[in-house]
Amino acid sequence: MKTTEFIELAKIRNGVESLPSILRRKYHVDKMPVRGKLKTKLFFGFKVLALNFKKLFDYQNSLDYYDLKLELA
Repeated sequence: MKTTEFIELAKIRNGVESLPSILRRKYHVDKMPVRGKLKTKLFFGFKVLALNFKKLFDYQNSLDYYDLKLELA
Protein backbone atom coordinates (compact mmCIF):
# COMPACT_ATOMS: atom_id res chain seq x y z
CA MET A 1 0.00 0.00 0.00
CA LYS A 2 2.97 2.32 0.27
CA THR A 3 4.17 1.82 -3.29
CA THR A 4 4.11 4.77 -5.66
CA GLU A 5 1.74 2.93 -7.99
CA PHE A 6 -0.85 2.48 -5.23
CA ILE A 7 -0.51 6.12 -4.15
CA GLU A 8 -1.16 7.33 -7.71
CA LEU A 9 -4.21 5.07 -8.03
CA ALA A 10 -5.51 6.32 -4.68
CA LYS A 11 -5.27 9.93 -5.89
CA ILE A 12 -7.32 9.09 -8.98
CA ARG A 13 -9.91 7.28 -6.89
CA ASN A 14 -10.21 10.19 -4.46
CA GLY A 15 -10.89 12.54 -7.36
CA VAL A 16 -13.51 10.24 -8.85
CA GLU A 17 -15.32 9.70 -5.55
CA SER A 18 -15.38 13.40 -4.68
CA LEU A 19 -17.77 14.28 -7.53
CA PRO A 20 -20.80 12.30 -6.26
CA SER A 21 -20.06 13.53 -2.74
CA ILE A 22 -20.11 17.17 -3.88
CA LEU A 23 -23.31 16.62 -5.84
CA ARG A 24 -24.99 15.11 -2.80
CA ARG A 25 -23.77 17.58 -0.19
CA LYS A 26 -23.83 20.89 -2.07
CA TYR A 27 -26.34 20.39 -4.85
CA HIS A 28 -28.75 18.01 -3.02
CA VAL A 29 -29.31 15.59 -5.91
CA ASP A 30 -30.91 13.06 -3.57
CA LYS A 31 -33.83 15.42 -2.87
CA MET A 32 -34.93 16.77 -6.24
CA PRO A 33 -38.39 18.39 -6.22
CA VAL A 34 -39.47 16.91 -9.57
CA ARG A 35 -41.24 13.76 -10.75
CA GLY A 36 -40.74 11.89 -13.97
CA LYS A 37 -37.73 10.57 -15.78
CA LEU A 38 -37.31 13.44 -18.24
CA LYS A 39 -37.67 16.20 -15.65
CA THR A 40 -35.30 14.39 -13.28
CA LYS A 41 -32.67 14.00 -16.01
CA LEU A 42 -33.02 17.67 -16.92
CA PHE A 43 -32.82 18.80 -13.30
CA PHE A 44 -29.76 16.63 -12.67
CA GLY A 45 -28.13 17.97 -15.84
CA PHE A 46 -28.59 21.54 -14.64
CA LYS A 47 -26.97 20.66 -11.32
CA VAL A 48 -23.97 19.11 -13.07
CA LEU A 49 -23.80 22.16 -15.35
CA ALA A 50 -23.74 24.42 -12.28
CA LEU A 51 -20.89 22.38 -10.81
CA ASN A 52 -18.92 22.62 -14.05
CA PHE A 53 -19.43 26.40 -14.25
CA LYS A 54 -18.24 26.78 -10.66
CA LYS A 55 -15.10 24.79 -11.44
CA LEU A 56 -14.51 26.89 -14.58
CA PHE A 57 -14.91 30.17 -12.68
CA ASP A 58 -12.61 28.99 -9.90
CA TYR A 59 -10.00 28.01 -12.49
CA GLN A 60 -10.25 31.39 -14.23
CA ASN A 61 -9.95 33.23 -10.92
CA SER A 62 -6.86 31.22 -9.99
CA LEU A 63 -5.25 32.17 -13.32
CA ASP A 64 -6.00 35.85 -12.68
CA TYR A 65 -4.50 35.57 -9.20
CA TYR A 66 -1.28 34.04 -10.49
CA ASP A 67 -1.04 36.59 -13.33
CA LEU A 68 -1.36 39.41 -10.81
CA LYS A 69 1.21 37.81 -8.55
CA LEU A 70 3.69 37.48 -11.45
CA GLU A 71 3.22 41.14 -12.43
CA LEU A 72 3.99 42.29 -8.90
CA ALA A 73 7.18 40.23 -8.70
